[in-house]
Amino acid sequence: MGDSTAVKLKVGVICGGASSEHSVSCLSAASLLKSIDREQFEVMLIGITQNGKWVRLKDDPSLISLNGDQLPVVPTNAPEISLSEMKAEIDLAFPVVHGTYGEDGTLQSILDQAGIVYVGSGEAASRDGFDKGVSRKIFSEAGIPSTKTKILLMDDWKIQEVKIVSEIKVEFELPLFVKPSRSGSSQGVAKVKSWDQLEIAITDAFSHDDKVLIEEMISGREVECGVLGSKASAVGEIKILGNHEFYDFEAKYLDDATKLIVPAEIPEESANQIREFAIQAFNLIAAKGLARVDFFLKEDGNLVLNEINTMPGFTATSMYPRLWQASGITYQALITELIKDAQNKS
Repeated sequence: MGDSTAVKLKVGVICGGASSEHSVSCLSAASLLKSIDREQFEVMLIGITQNGKWVRLKDDPSLISLNGDQLPVVPTNAPEISLSEMKAEIDLAFPVVHGTYGEDGTLQSILDQAGIVYVGSGEAASRDGFDKGVSRKIFSEAGIPSTKTKILLMDDWKIQEVKIVSEIKVEFELPLFVKPSRSGSSQGVAKVKSWDQLEIAITDAFSHDDKVLIEEMISGREVECGVLGSKASAVGEIKILGNHEFYDFEAKYLDDATKLIVPAEIPEESANQIREFAIQAFNLIAAKGLARVDFFLKEDGNLVLNEINTMPGFTATSMYPRLWQASGITYQALITELIKDAQNKS
C-alpha cells in the first residue's frame, strides 16, 4: 500500500526581480504554481520586488497573473522574508527570475551563500551564459559556428569613438545589430540599417550595459532547442509575423507577433546537428538543469549558434516547455524532473 502521509518536498518558487523582465518572471511563476504536482510538492511563493526586497507571497497564481492587459508585479507591501527563514522553511528553491539579477549569476551566488539548493545553473554557468560576448567566444573556440561579433567596452568607446566606428564600417556590412552583452529579452537591441544610426544605437545599448556587441545580421530561420539535464528536445522554429523586424520585447511578450512551430519543419539532419550543438553548448559552460539554445538555420543549410538562455521563459506556452511537450514530457512532468535534478546535485 502507498503511504498517503509521505512528506512532501517544500519548494520555494522565486519570481520578480529588479530587471525589465520582472513581469515575465511573475507569469512564469504563476504557470508553475498552477501546474506543479501538489501530491509531491508543497509550495512557498517568494517574490523579489522591483527594488530588490524579498517578500513572502500567498500561494495564489492570480496574484502574479495578467489582469486584463495589466502586467503583474510583486506587491511591495507583502511581508519581508530573510534568507535564513527561507532556508529553514524550504528544501529547495525553483527560481524563475529572468534577465539581469536572475539569470546572470547574482541570484545564484546569493542562494549558494545561503546554502539553499536550487533548480538550474550555478553562478559561473549563469554568468557565462548571460554574457553573450563570453559565451560566443567559448562556443566558437570549441568549433561551434557562432554569430560574428565585435565587443565594445564603455571606457574605450568614450575615448576612441571615431576609431571604433571606422573599424566597424570595415569589419561589418549593413544591416547589423547592436545589443548589450548582458541584457535579457532584447532590451536595448537595435537593427542598424544606415551608418548614421550606428552611434545612437551604441549609446542606447550602453545605457543597458557597459559592454556592447556589434553583430552581423544573419538571414536564416530562427530555431531553438531545449536541454534538460543531458537530453535535448525536439527543435522548434519561431516565425515573426506582422511589423516586427526581429524578435524584440514586444514580439516576445506583448502582442501576437510570433508563431511557434514545434517540431520545426526542417531536415532531420539539421535537427540532429542542432540537438548535438545544444548539448555541447550546455556542457561547455557547465550549465545544469535547463537551458534553451537558439540557432539560425541559413538557406545553405549551415547552422549558427546565436545564444544560450539558462533560465528561459517558463509559462506553459513559452518555447521551452513547448519544446518538451513536443518531445513527450508534459509541463507538470518537466517541473518534477527539474526539481529532482536539483535534489540530485545537492
